[in-house]
Amino acid sequence: MLTRIQKIFDAMEQHSVAYVFSGEAPTKTADQHYPFQVNKNFFYLTQLNLHQSVLVLIKHKKEDVILFVPVRTKEKEKWEGILPNFEAIQAITAISDVRNKEMFDAFQQSLFTTLRDATYGELKHVYLDVSRPERSCLEEVIFSQQLKTNYPELQIHAISHVFKTIRTIKTDTEVNLIKDAIKITHQGLNALVETLKKHKEEHLLHAAFLNELHKNHAKEAFDTIIASGKHATILHYIENNDHIEKDALVLCDLGAQVKQYNADITRTYPSSGVFTERQKQLYQLVLEVNQEMIAWIQPGKSIKDFKETGKQLLAEKALKIDLIKDLNDINQYYYHGLGHHLGLDVHDPCDYDMVLEEGMVLTVEPGIYVEEEHIGIRIEDDVLVTKTGSINLSQAIPKTIEDIESLFK
Repeated sequence: MLTRIQKIFDAMEQHSVAYVFSGEAPTKTADQHYPFQVNKNFFYLTQLNLHQSVLVLIKHKKEDVILFVPVRTKEKEKWEGILPNFEAIQAITAISDVRNKEMFDAFQQSLFTTLRDATYGELKHVYLDVSRPERSCLEEVIFSQQLKTNYPELQIHAISHVFKTIRTIKTDTEVNLIKDAIKITHQGLNALVETLKKHKEEHLLHAAFLNELHKNHAKEAFDTIIASGKHATILHYIENNDHIEKDALVLCDLGAQVKQYNADITRTYPSSGVFTERQKQLYQLVLEVNQEMIAWIQPGKSIKDFKETGKQLLAEKALKIDLIKDLNDINQYYYHGLGHHLGLDVHDPCDYDMVLEEGMVLTVEPGIYVEEEHIGIRIEDDVLVTKTGSINLSQAIPKTIEDIESLFK
């Protein structure tokens, strides 16, 4: 973790301090909270899934790393469980200076006093991670406003762009966690198909997938989409509560999360177990683009070209089967990007001006959505960029027409 922290230090000016907050669970009702979701940038630097914590990086004559974490009282432990002690946190993070979060306010105020100049020099720059949504209520934003009021001479900078760069390249450990998530997603899809053979209800397919996740101590990476028939033409249909008609296609966009790392897979199945001729025609079109774009990936190519090339391929193939009359008409039947970075977030942060590099993990997810025919097809795989090309991490999950139909036999 200290190697990742060093990359943040490298991006900081001299005489500066950076704060990365872990976040906290927002209030749901008077006595309940929404599930806590750690700030993934904080987790990336610490491997800690702890709320109400702050990582402080001070760059002066030397570089200091201080981690403030909550200390639970015996009374709170009766209700909420035991938090790891300082020794355990030091072992996980390799950060030696771990302090009680209750000391944070007094500490950070003291940073900007003349008494601290002897230790740190005059701190002139403050870096904050404000990359998450709902910015107006983020602890970081409120903290920034307080700093501006109390210390107008400080220069406040966003450090989110640094995470966009360093998080796109995955370590072997990160890739293995994504593989674990994909493996569980595969098991969940197998359970879903077995359910589809017997039951024609979207919510029962969702339940089968969730059951497999729970058996493997995994979570949903995002709100699962089980969209049959006309619903499959809606990109973010998550109601999953309709009856599945005979000979309909069922688009399943889902993923498991393992130790904060995500899979993102889409498969489209015929409800009867056999594709109609029209479904085969459209499905094969999408499948070919999926396969050709996975083969297209290699270091040095741009994300922009990746998306444009995939869209062009879809348009050319759609033109050949008379789905469209002009290449520009593809926008009627394809209205999302070809893929995105994947990792700690399902849509991992990135700079789309970057070129592909070894170690990046991308989704490849072409689709065709013919609303008037109640047909929506998307095929999505998770792909690792290698030194010479790419590896489809989800290649074991069946996706050809023959392989899918054989699942139902």
